[in-house]
Amino acid sequence: MLRFRDYSIPRKLTWMNMLVTGAALLLAGGTFMAYDLISSRDSMARNLSIEAQIVGSNSISALLFNDPQSATKTLSALNASPKIVATGIYTVDDRPFATYWRDRGGEATPQPPIPAATQEHFWTSQIVVLRSINSQGKPAGTVYIQSDLRELSDRLKR
Repeated sequence: MLRFRDYSIPRKLTWMNMLVTGAALLLAGGTFMAYDLISSRDSMARNLSIEAQIVGSNSISALLFNDPQSATKTLSALNASPKIVATGIYTVDDRPFATYWRDRGGEATPQPPIPAATQEHFWTSQIVVLRSINSQGKPAGTVYIQSDLRELSDRLKR
């Protein structure tokens, strides 16, 4: 078998061009994949934040009139979104007011809200979004939405 140094100059140039082109294609493909992952994560967080804002707007009266059944009904509208794992509405003093789970097998309550300084928090298998509920400029509570990242992993597989 011939070694690389025994090849002719045109053949060596061809191999070098193929190597450089292959490396450039791998780098470009990795860059596109990373960009798609980052933009998909941002899009998911933005969509969940919008859903949390809608839930918060629709549950202000339930919080003000202390009507957890109405707030639970508002949260149950999120069952149309298969990515939602759990949602909750918390009072100003961080007590659970109303909750909704996608799978009620274990009857586990949603995780308590993370500090209010952060609105989105990604873990390895889920994202949590918090939005404050304001009524006439005063805080009335917090909306908590926990979503799985199955959509993101399916996108990566494709």
